[in-house]
Amino acid sequence: MKLAGKVAAITGGARGIGHSTAVKFAAEGARVAVCDINPELIRQTLAEIRSIGGEAEGYTVDVTSKEQISPSSPRTKRATSTAPSSASTAA
Repeated sequence: MKLAGKVAAITGGARGIGHSTAVKFAAEGARVAVCDINPELIRQTLAEIRSIGGEAEGYTVDVTSKEQISPSSPRTKRATSTAPSSASTAA
């Protein structure tokens, strides 16, 4: 597993390229923080990741909101506190 022991925060992680990236990173051993605006799609993505034995947490985040993505935001701190890797795929 290429990403074993790594943590990745992925915005737009519940659909499209972000979803595919989150699942692939998890399949390669990364712990994934799936960040998206749609909580139902986050749940579906988490279920898919967990069904392949991956580790993931979901965060409902609107990346157009400065308050939600500010480095001082509790959501941002939780999602990225141990994340040396990140992928921003939100449109």
